[in-house]
Amino acid sequence: MSLPEKTRKILDDLELDSGFLSSGSSLSDPPSDLDLDCDLEDDLALYPTPQVSPSKSPHFLPPQTAAGPSTPVKRTKFLVPEISNTLRLKRPKISPYFPIMADPPQSCLPFPPTDAPSFGLVQEQLAHEPFKLLIATIFLNRTRGGVALPVFFKVFERYPTIDAMASADLADFVSMIRCLGFQNQRAKKCIAIAQLWQTNPPIKNKRYRKLHYPRKLDGRDVQANECLDDEDPRAAWEIAHLPGVGAYSLDSWRIFCRDELRGLAKDWKGTGSAVPGFVPEWKSVLPQDKELRAYLTWMWLKEGWVWDCHSGDLTLAGDKTLRAARREGVAHEEDGNWVLQTSPVKKAQNGLHAMD
Repeated sequence: MSLPEKTRKILDDLELDSGFLSSGSSLSDPPSDLDLDCDLEDDLALYPTPQVSPSKSPHFLPPQTAAGPSTPVKRTKFLVPEISNTLRLKRPKISPYFPIMADPPQSCLPFPPTDAPSFGLVQEQLAHEPFKLLIATIFLNRTRGGVALPVFFKVFERYPTIDAMASADLADFVSMIRCLGFQNQRAKKCIAIAQLWQTNPPIKNKRYRKLHYPRKLDGRDVQANECLDDEDPRAAWEIAHLPGVGAYSLDSWRIFCRDELRGLAKDWKGTGSAVPGFVPEWKSVLPQDKELRAYLTWMWLKEGWVWDCHSGDLTLAGDKTLRAARREGVAHEEDGNWVLQTSPVKKAQNGLHAMD
């Protein structure tokens, strides 16, 4: 086979024989004029290389007919060229021709002083209205509060009671929350929760399973329709029977509503509790949501502790951290935990917090 001089030089530099060009391709990227339905590795897994001659192999285009180049050639579905099972080159995940981007900036949140009456979550406002709190979590799930909350309050103007929402027209409900996305699923969940709440509301001493909550494998020892009382040590929850209640809803409800429902205190902070050695429910919650983690970080700082959101471990806060916690400031996220800035802070004119 006659080769151009440049091609021969490249083969010599790579120490490749000229027969390489007529062998089965081992390149990770297929020729650009061939129709690929899936990635190379997927093709290899789905269609193992058949042991047939190249002329009969389905991996190649059919040879031209005797009529010559002017005769149209019908293309067959191209899978992959024959490749040795001992060496499969993977397509790079990131193109080497693009520059490496710097790590994104860390998340930051404003933290009110620890003597402030509230942190600023809507769950604090709805703590004594568990039905509304659950609906709010459905609206807030994967949606910014600035978008979700105006819609939430508008919906409750239209459907102010559980009975009103239970009888809501689905199409009307969907149209009200369309801007949130997933409007059909959210609307169906809200109406279904209201309907079940009418006949089987959450009450003390009736708990239901939630698979893999709060830890993996939790709930597997509870039957689907089994109802547990408070004496049963197995993991189960008073609202787990409601449709569409996931981890974010359960975490929010446990932090802000469960103690009051069970008659252990007047609110989630333990106010008015007459139970010896009472420990508020929020102290045992390890949420995944960033804002709930921020709230619990702030609550533990109020008691003088630095909290690890992954393990629940507590470390006594130092004087410098406590002084910062008593001032309005910001916290930045490190490995999922919120770390309070210990340098002095002041409120900037744009409403954000800036370092002095």
